[in-house]
Amino acid sequence: MYRWYFSVLTIMLLSGCAGIDGERLSKASSEVVSRTGNAVKAIITGPDEEPYERQRQALFDQPYIDPLTDYLKAHGDDTDRETLLRQIADERDRRCQVIAENYAEEPATEEKLIRYRAGYSYSCPAEVKAFSERVEREQQKEAPSTVVGSDSSKSAEEPEKEHEQDASDCYLLTSIRNYSAAREACREFAENGDPRSQANMALIAHAFEDYASAFKWAQKAAPVSGKASYLLGQMYASGRGVGQNPEQAVYWYDKAASLGHEEARMALKRYREQTPADGI
Repeated sequence: MYRWYFSVLTIMLLSGCAGIDGERLSKASSEVVSRTGNAVKAIITGPDEEPYERQRQALFDQPYIDPLTDYLKAHGDDTDRETLLRQIADERDRRCQVIAENYAEEPATEEKLIRYRAGYSYSCPAEVKAFSERVEREQQKEAPSTVVGSDSSKSAEEPEKEHEQDASDCYLLTSIRNYSAAREACREFAENGDPRSQANMALIAHAFEDYASAFKWAQKAAPVSGKASYLLGQMYASGRGVGQNPEQAVYWYDKAASLGHEEARMALKRYREQTPADGI
């Protein structure tokens, strides 16, 4: 009889142990399957997308310029999108440059100017303005002279007109980023103290990574040029061409913003939002 009880007890114990081991085995198997599935999923899908990557891709895939400008205006103060905003601004400027190069090959007529303004004044105002100046020069060439008198009076006006045309070439070539030609067109006017030409020379030198020259020209024009002030702010912020100095960066961003430079205003706001209250 005791042998029978012992047999039953042994069977129960063995059954219980088998049940426990089965549960553990089942649980362990599930964990292995789960981990394997997650690993496979990670391989297939890759890492998480960068924030706003889909927005950037959608903007870059569409062919128009104004949606890029709309996005910059809508989110220009969002510090979380700083990298994205810089990429979109670069793409917007690149597209404006392509349009400017196309119009540079067109006749400088009032009709072309009207079309240019209608299509691109919102996103590419600098390029449209440069084309407008080119149209004005062409119109002045075609207009009959109002000076009546000797040939000496006529010849006295010609150098002045040539001077104005050369200055306009400086601005036009800079606006369409033909920097090699712009440097030659701007140099004389910059050396003679023209702030706009000095600001252009600063931009040109910066584009060629000649930061020492960029800093020199920007300093000359910055008191009256939003473009030069903004460039100084960028150089102080990055430490290119001058020692990195956040306080000076903020000063020149503020100066550029006061002169109407929109990108400086946005940069200034971002800079201040990222700075602790007891900082700059």
